[in-house]
Amino acid sequence: MIPNNENILDAVRLVNYPTPFFFTSRPVLKHNYKMFSQLFDGSEVYYAVKANSDSGILEYLAELGCGFEAASSYEIDQLLKLGVNPDKIIYGTSVKPIDHIKYAFSNGINRFAADSKEEIEKIAVSAPGSKVFIRATVDDTGSVFTFSERFGAPTETVKDLVLKVKNSGLKTYGISFHVGSQATNENRWANAISMIRPVIEDLASEGVTLEMIDIGGGFPVVYYNHQNVPHLPEIVSHVRNSLHMLPYIPKIVMEPGRGIVASSTVLVASVISRTVRGGKVWLCLDAGIYNALYEAMIHQGLTQYNVHPFSDQEDSDRMHATLAGPTGDSLDIIARDIEIPSYIDVGDKLIFENAGAYTVTMSCAFNGFPKPELYIS
Repeated sequence: MIPNNENILDAVRLVNYPTPFFFTSRPVLKHNYKMFSQLFDGSEVYYAVKANSDSGILEYLAELGCGFEAASSYEIDQLLKLGVNPDKIIYGTSVKPIDHIKYAFSNGINRFAADSKEEIEKIAVSAPGSKVFIRATVDDTGSVFTFSERFGAPTETVKDLVLKVKNSGLKTYGISFHVGSQATNENRWANAISMIRPVIEDLASEGVTLEMIDIGGGFPVVYYNHQNVPHLPEIVSHVRNSLHMLPYIPKIVMEPGRGIVASSTVLVASVISRTVRGGKVWLCLDAGIYNALYEAMIHQGLTQYNVHPFSDQEDSDRMHATLAGPTGDSLDIIARDIEIPSYIDVGDKLIFENAGAYTVTMSCAFNGFPKPELYIS
């Protein structure tokens, strides 16, 4: 679990920006980055840009010394224009257009992921001499958003892929995996290391050592319907136990996205309508799944945000309400049966906690409703 920070709720109540808007706390970003950077001795943290690519957030993380995991030449271009050193960028997606590989390599980026011999061959031609790490498929059962169907090589093929890297004029860098976004099982990362242990042992017996193991992201945060998620110390303890079973311990690389940015940011939205439908209260807001909270739809209700009144008015009376967005789409429903103060009405504002991940980057202006501005303080 990524700790919540109540200070951001106090801070956002002091501002008066037009709604809807995102509000990001630099102190929380710093806390989260430092927390990850200190989990393992000598480890490296590469923030997953896809989680939130706001330039202010990226600039501040760069100031803190954070690295970045990019998934396209577009993200790489944004990072370079912000002054990020190419040595602080890894190209972590295992499927890449050739021109994106060439762009990255021509700009000094030389660490690439692959999960197939075809991808290795593309990198060998377009980025000769680069470091390549093989992404392995691991068990992501129990994660809200899974990746194993689309990304990663079966573990029984990883050894041959590593050897192909070596024999293709490339440098063997390591093995990566991803246990899925918002993982809810504290053993998932340790189990993944156990799955790739035979590969590391076989390679070591042939004189091939790996510089790093990239344990990806997936570190969970607290949402309305995910209150009891694993704590980072529990996850790390299991990972350390698995690492000690290896013939040697490579450097640990992490790619937290949600884990760094989610709790750093809240969304503030205003109620534009209050009605009763079928005996239930419906509140329509000026932010919805399209312009702000797209994960609420794509995860089919598995991501529900903790909601707080913007006002500090005390009210012991509570009600259950459905929260909907402003568009003309019947799918524009943020959450059902959310408990909030009964006084909430048109003009009142609500705060959505832990709204920093996969919100800004996935928003669009459907029906013309603008994307919320993001303010960082």
